[in-house]
Amino acid sequence: MENLRHELTRFIQQPAAQQDPPALYRRLLAEAPVLDLGRVHVVSGYQEIITVLTHPGTAVDPATVGLPRAGSTALARIVNRMLPMRDGADHTRLKRLATTAFSARRLEQMRTRIENTTARLLEPLLAGGSFDVVADLAVPLPVAVSCAILDIPDSEQERVTGWARLVAGSLLDDFGDQADPARIAELDAGFDGFRRYVEELCAARAAAPGDDLISRLTVARAEGRLDDEDLLAFVVMLLANGLETLTSGLALAVWQLLRAPGLAELLRARPDRAEAVFDEAQRLGSPVRASARALTRDVTLGATVVPAGRVALLLYAAANRDPRRFTDPDVFDPDRAEARHLAFGHGPHHCLGAPLSLMAGAAVLRGLAEAGRTRELSTPLTDGTVPWSTQFVFGGMRELPLRCPPRAAAAGPALAVAGRP
Repeated sequence: MENLRHELTRFIQQPAAQQDPPALYRRLLAEAPVLDLGRVHVVSGYQEIITVLTHPGTAVDPATVGLPRAGSTALARIVNRMLPMRDGADHTRLKRLATTAFSARRLEQMRTRIENTTARLLEPLLAGGSFDVVADLAVPLPVAVSCAILDIPDSEQERVTGWARLVAGSLLDDFGDQADPARIAELDAGFDGFRRYVEELCAARAAAPGDDLISRLTVARAEGRLDDEDLLAFVVMLLANGLETLTSGLALAVWQLLRAPGLAELLRARPDRAEAVFDEAQRLGSPVRASARALTRDVTLGATVVPAGRVALLLYAAANRDPRRFTDPDVFDPDRAEARHLAFGHGPHHCLGAPLSLMAGAAVLRGLAEAGRTRELSTPLTDGTVPWSTQFVFGGMRELPLRCPPRAAAAGPALAVAGRP
């Protein structure tokens, strides 16, 4: 067991050093679905994680067990007020304000905009003959989805993308006692411009309300149901949250499209299966590797009682491959019966934007599969050369070069990874 603890600790601290995470996940699931690392218990079993996420004695705020919140910058203080960082009745109150923006009617209205934006982004990229899926597609598209939620015009997306990158990058920065004052000043200066932009948006919507989330939030502020900082945190969250999650998810889904023989043909014949394909890519790839909960009460996980005051590190990437939940868990199977995975979380903090992510992912997969009729889509990367993320929480790819030259008239549709049959 000590060897397993050492291997897991090494992976958490140095993800780039772990060349085959699924092998580590299999070992954790077989030997220790709940592993004691001291103050932290790593929970990797599917049902064990569900128990933690639905237990009344858990919280996302580390301060509930005496641990400090991360960050001392103005941006970090707003991040700590985002919906995913709130607990209990406070979280319920704020989530209720956002839920109307994700109604079935509103989602269908946004579907067309998402599909049109995807087509607009893909057309010049494909015409150019090659592009980086991450930088050229998987970064701008999530910002476009966020802009659709907030009814921000397409002409503003480039500016918003810069701020979204600022926020997303800061989420992974360490602002402890040794933080660089120059870096903090740089972040605060950049965020100040973002704050002013959001305040201008809110003022404009307050003067002329529309059928969008910012308008609803400004009404709620006027009625005293949230304050200025809550409103700012909402908008910042919606503009920046997808840049790590959906960006990683899109790259992982395209990687599966390039690796799985016949998948493009399936999508051309059954475009309605694109969401299921994207969803399975999220299960297998787990863009969000892990999250954490502070335990305010003892929690029983199988034969293990994790005492109050500890932190449960929830390893979603392992749980999504738990053979007790998923048949042949390491196999990519969009038709699997056990579709409910943890890539979008579970319980009160289940991702509100999951339906939009599925729409965006499906649009990208359909667009690339259709392009395969006339273009040879491939990547020079192999399983051994993929540049995976080097930090722990988000498990995506740093880049995914895609070649897409017009194919010879006599050749059939093709999607391939270099070095694979």
